[in-house]
Amino acid sequence: MSFAISTSAQIINIDKIDTLPYYKKAKWEGDISAGLEVDKQQKTLYDASNFLDISMQKLRELYILSASNRFTYNGPQDFLNTGYLHLRWRHKYKEQLHPESFIQYSWDAKIGLRKRFILGENLRYNFWHKHSWEMTFATGVFYEHEIWNYDAVDSFKLPQIANDISTNFIKSNNYVKWEGSISPVCRMALAFFYQARFNNFFNPRIATVLSFDINATKHFGLSLKYSGIYDAQPVVPITQFYYTLSNNLVYHF
Repeated sequence: MSFAISTSAQIINIDKIDTLPYYKKAKWEGDISAGLEVDKQQKTLYDASNFLDISMQKLRELYILSASNRFTYNGPQDFLNTGYLHLRWRHKYKEQLHPESFIQYSWDAKIGLRKRFILGENLRYNFWHKHSWEMTFATGVFYEHEIWNYDAVDSFKLPQIANDISTNFIKSNNYVKWEGSISPVCRMALAFFYQARFNNFFNPRIATVLSFDINATKHFGLSLKYSGIYDAQPVVPITQFYYTLSNNLVYHF
């Protein structure tokens, strides 16, 4: 089973424990999920969400594709759209120390993020304990291009000329993750992300994710997740901290 943690369009995502052996032939696995989410920013919003996660293992290579699309109810005639498309590649992914390349395109109308493109490289260190839990540390660098508008900004904070803002940065990317079994049918994952510009390292974007994956049958399960994001210096003057609570019905294939 392939399992991905997404922390909204702001932060790149990570995936499940890698404890299976290398495969000479291509091995495909994936999840399709749908459910409801509650977002708390300046006000409470309700989302209908869909997710697709696919992984392919062949020889010493692991490829992960994740996609999401969410529609947020914001009044009788107003629906906001959020989503991402993410591709990740790991070479010699069973080694304790291995490289990780990633590319992602995302958008989030709830916070005024019209688009975000990132391209980067991490170095990961994994520690496995008897195939029951895993600890991962990763650090790397990525290029980030964003375009923001003022749709999510309070009216009293709007500038006289509210044009879109475009940014281009090289940033540091760091995360730590613990994932393991807490019962025969339930897995838990806890992850912490820290992303910042090298010349402004102590004004980061920080995300925390707590997720539970419950297997009801061989192919069906339930995913429960909390994700919170703190942005020390938002590009536009929106709320610095916001969080999402979600529950999804998952089909494993």
